Parts: sequence; structure tokens; C-alpha cells
Amino acid sequence: MSLEQLKSDVAELAAFLQQAKGARVKDVLTTAKAEAEREIVNLELKAKIAAERQATGSSEAKRYLHELTDYGWDQSAKFVKLFITLNGVQGCTEENVTVTYTPNSLQLHVRDLQGKDFGLTVNNLLHSIDVEKSYRKIKTDMVAIYLQKVEDKHWDVLTAIQKRLKQKKDSELSKDGDNPESALVNIMKKMYNDGDSKTKQMIAKAWTESQDKAKLGKETGGGLDSFDDL
Repeated sequence: MSLEQLKSDVAELAAFLQQAKGARVKDVLTTAKAEAEREIVNLELKAKIAAERQATGSSEAKRYLHELTDYGWDQSAKFVKLFITLNGVQGCTEENVTVTYTPNSLQLHVRDLQGKDFGLTVNNLLHSIDVEKSYRKIKTDMVAIYLQKVEDKHWDVLTAIQKRLKQKKDSELSKDGDNPESALVNIMKKMYNDGDSKTKQMIAKAWTESQDKAKLGKETGGGLDSFDDL
């Protein structure tokens, strides 16, 4: 899809979002808008890189941009910190590891790391950041990005999209408040989806055993009693 078409889609989605009333409709429109904005940023970054390579006549034109999606994050009272693992990145020059900031986004670009380019884009940050006071550090096999908070607030999640998704999950759980059994099942589903491999194994094992017992007539209550063991 062209850059012009994506920008047109974003404008149209923004107009629909202003008119939307239902929470589910707003979630769908917000997610679609964020995805289109991410594609715009990536296309603009690729176009910028291509123009720079053409202007310098560099052999870099043979390299492809690899989009990064995995990173860890943490926070302190003043900073939100992102940690991006890139083997050998300490061998790059300072000029080849750049981060572009806006009040609500960041864009990392790593050039010529073992013959490859890497990029990471994070849009719709949960709260605004101070562009001038944000910075990055190159460490062994890692790029650390420090986002200066504008307000002294605790960030529950990194982006506004993640917050909306979390609110949606919590809302789905609360809808079953009058039905304890359904609520418990949903809670277990959430624990399974958010848990580590060991937690998932325990929940799956307990659920399977409870279903087997229920089929044999040895247990009632929808197969939920065995969750007490967790």
C-alpha cells in the first residue's frame, strides 16, 4: 500500500473514531489507526534510508531493513527505559545507532550491523516524553533507550494501545461478575494467556484432569474444583 493511501486511511479512521460511541468500535478503530500509523513510519524510514544511500552512492543500497518487534522495558521515577537486544551492536559507530523522538513515539535505526540495518518503531506512548532529555546508550549486545517522563506518573503499560487492550480484557472479566463460575473461567484464561510456560502447563493439566473427572461423574461444578491446587 502506498504512503498516500495509508495517510488517507489514517485521516478517515480518525474521523470515524471521533464519531464512534461504542467501546468495541473504538477499540477496533484505534487498533487499525495505530497499525496504519506504524506502517507510515516504517515506509518513511525506508524512503529516508534509500534517499541517503542514493545521495552518497554507497553500497549500503544492498542492505535490507529488518524490523524489530522484541524489547524489554522498565521504569524509574523519571525515565521509561527500553532494552533492545542486538548481538554485536557495541561494534557499531555512534553515528550508526540513532533514535528519533517525538512527544509520543520513538524510532530506533541501527545501520550496518553485520551487513544489516535494523529498525524499531514504538508509537502512541502512554504518556508524553521530553524529547530533549531522552537519550540512548550502546551496551554489549544491547541498545538502551531512556525516555524522560514529562509527568511524574507510573506507567502501567508502554503504549496507549496496550492500555486499551488491557481495559478491554478487564471489562470482559467484570461482565461476568454475577456469574462466579464464568468469572473464574475467564480469570483462569487470563492467567493462562499472561503466564509463563510453567503456569500454562499447570493450568492446562488441571483443566484437563477436571474435565476427565467430570465426564466420569466423579466431579460436579463444571470442572473448576481442581484449580484449588494452583
